[in-house]
Amino acid sequence: MKEKIKDINQGDLLTFRAADGRYKVLLCTSTYKDKSPQNYTFAALTVDEQEKPTKHRVIEGGFYGVGNRKDDYFKYSDRELERMWSVHPEVKPYYIGSYGLTIWRKDFMRFQENFEIIGNLEIVNNLDKNGNGSMNASDWDFLRDFFNGEYHHLLLNRGQKLFRIESIIKH
Repeated sequence: MKEKIKDINQGDLLTFRAADGRYKVLLCTSTYKDKSPQNYTFAALTVDEQEKPTKHRVIEGGFYGVGNRKDDYFKYSDRELERMWSVHPEVKPYYIGSYGLTIWRKDFMRFQENFEIIGNLEIVNNLDKNGNGSMNASDWDFLRDFFNGEYHHLLLNRGQKLFRIESIIKH
C-alpha cells in the first residue's frame, strides 16, 4: 500500500499512472507554503515506463524547458552554471529553466492517492523561475490525459526543448 503524501518539497519525484497505463514522473521545482493558497510547481519529465521508475532511471531522463537569460532576478551559482553548460554547452551563456505545471495544494489533496514519491533530487533553485511558461495542472483528469502522449507535442509547440536532468542536479 502506498504511503499517504503528507508534504511535497523541492526535488521530490512523484510518479503516477497516466491514462495510457504507463508510469510518468513529475519533478517538484518549487513550493509555496508561506500562506494559503499553497501550491507546488513541477517540471514535466520524459519518463514513460511500464514498470514503476527508479530514481536512477529518472536521472537518465529529460525535462522540458528553455535556455533563457534572466540572471538579474534568479541567479544560479557559478558552479551550477558550469554544470549546466558542461551537459548542455549549446545554451551557454544562457540559463536553463523549466516549464511549470502548477498544482494547488487543496486540489492535490483530493487526488494525492494517485501519486507516490519515489525519491528526491537535490536540484538548483529557481529552475521554474528561469523558464518561460507554465499552466495550471490542478485537475487529476487533466494530468492523466495530458501525459497520455499529448504533452510532448504541446510543450514542443510552446517553444520548449528537452534538457537532461543531470544538468540541474547539485553536486
